[in-house]
Amino acid sequence: MEVDADTMHFKFKGTTLFQATVTSQNTGILNAVTEPLEHAHAATFTLPMDISLWHQRFCHHSIPNVQKLIKDDLVIGLIITSDSKANPICEPCLAGKMVSNLFPSSSCISSSPLELIHSDFHGPLPVQSPGGYHYWITFIDDCTKLKALMFLKCRSDVFDTFKTFKAYAENQLNAKIKALQDDKAGEYMSADFLKFTDDCGIVRRHSTRNRPQQNGVAERANRTISDHATAMLVESKLPASFWKLAVSAYVHVWNQLPTAPLPHSTPYTEWYKKKPDVSNLRVFGCAAYVFIQQDKRKSLQPHMEKCIFIGYPTGYKGWLFYNPATKKTIISGRAVFDERSFPGLKQTGTFNLWPANLLPPPAETVDLLDFGGDGDDDSNC
Repeated sequence: MEVDADTMHFKFKGTTLFQATVTSQNTGILNAVTEPLEHAHAATFTLPMDISLWHQRFCHHSIPNVQKLIKDDLVIGLIITSDSKANPICEPCLAGKMVSNLFPSSSCISSSPLELIHSDFHGPLPVQSPGGYHYWITFIDDCTKLKALMFLKCRSDVFDTFKTFKAYAENQLNAKIKALQDDKAGEYMSADFLKFTDDCGIVRRHSTRNRPQQNGVAERANRTISDHATAMLVESKLPASFWKLAVSAYVHVWNQLPTAPLPHSTPYTEWYKKKPDVSNLRVFGCAAYVFIQQDKRKSLQPHMEKCIFIGYPTGYKGWLFYNPATKKTIISGRAVFDERSFPGLKQTGTFNLWPANLLPPPAETVDLLDFGGDGDDDSNC
């Protein structure tokens, strides 16, 4: 380092790396500029920013849909620095989606938000999640195609979850739900549920017996969620008890992607009236080095803890991580991701997120471990 009248010069082998101006208080002010956020993010990436990496970050959504995001400028924060072609074989995609059965799509789209809500109940899942959840339910707005998903511990919770969704959606959009489409399963047909929708003036629409295609929007969505979450768990090497986290992460990402009825927009854009920012997306299950706050560590202790990235917590500007050593979850906005590495957790057997009662009998007993980590009582998982 060399110092002249008012400048500090930092050199290496005769080459000046950077300079700092010395103030009247003998304080050095680094001569530099602030990098835009996307450039700062790029500095910590461990893989080329190509289409294959974004395919993984978007929870293994199709390459054409990712390309459409770029071509039509539908999101912000999607940076491509490499033009390498996508790998034609994606093993997690094959593991999760190879045997998908498609439902026919509908060409009819509502003209205004909340005009029609599609809903389908999914479960029970083959393994219980931390917290005791066995099911999920989807609510899909026919106009914007936004998917809302909620987790349930038992079938009788369906009515309460609909009331929660109704309050949220109507408050967000300053509109009223006009119709609800479901498959007429028992959880939708309780006397209390029917009376509530009648009192609110909500028209009930049902699919006929053994014709799930008539509720195809929600049925197809649940199958897509199941397939992608399975692919994510395969790639991340996490056990099936992490299905709730994989499902949450996928729905978060899916709402930021174009759909067949909205080829030039995204559900997020149609619902919130702004482009989604995808710069915070990372590959589910990858290794992450999470910063430890100074008041949480002692002198000479590491400034980070190695964790596994497991999602996007609602209501926070940050990410959700799992620490295998402490078996606890962490929310943090400061971390370095290694998207090349998937530490995973020990597991036995195989899994599928389609409901257990729709699967053929297993050839052998499968022992699926629950690693908890969220502070809930997982003794019965």
